[in-house]
Amino acid sequence: MVERENCGCKVGRVTAEYGRSDVDDWLTAEWQDGTSVRSLTETLNRDLVEAELTAVDVSRFEWSRTPVYEALHTDELAESEVIEIRRELDRAGVDVEQLADRLVSHQTVYRHLTNCLEASGPDEKTTTERSEQARDRIYALQQRTSLVTESTLESLQNAGVTDVGDPEVLVDVRIVCRDCGRSMDLERVLTDGCDCPSE
Repeated sequence: MVERENCGCKVGRVTAEYGRSDVDDWLTAEWQDGTSVRSLTETLNRDLVEAELTAVDVSRFEWSRTPVYEALHTDELAESEVIEIRRELDRAGVDVEQLADRLVSHQTVYRHLTNCLEASGPDEKTTTERSEQARDRIYALQQRTSLVTESTLESLQNAGVTDVGDPEVLVDVRIVCRDCGRSMDLERVLTDGCDCPSE
């Protein structure tokens, strides 16, 4: 494992600024226990928000680190909520743009784990088994959707509601990465994931 002072990536820099010397051990242990990198990233970002609010003594915001995080790093909130939270933070003395810039993506956390800490995730067999189970479950749902749709169309045709000849139902699952906008099929997601541009 690379020592903290030798790590120049964004995770290393930001956590060092907040005095979080325990982050590397926590990230490694949680990842090896099976926690997803995306979940680790969200927890880390919320902790960074809380650390910033505590540092500037914004006590009335201590209950709301999650909406603050969502306002700065996601599109989960309405625009009016985002504007209001940013204004409140600014009035409280928080450098909003700086805080938003310090939050990290899950790709950055993954690179920190693999490149800086030279950590490995859950057991490869376990990971493979999870992917196969997910694939089987989703493909079963696709098949079920196809059969239900065909049955419904047949009923509509018999009732004279619609006429589409001899329909063939195709059910395709597409996954869009909200970080980069890339659209992928299920197999690509399960085998390779998304290779988003580096920060």
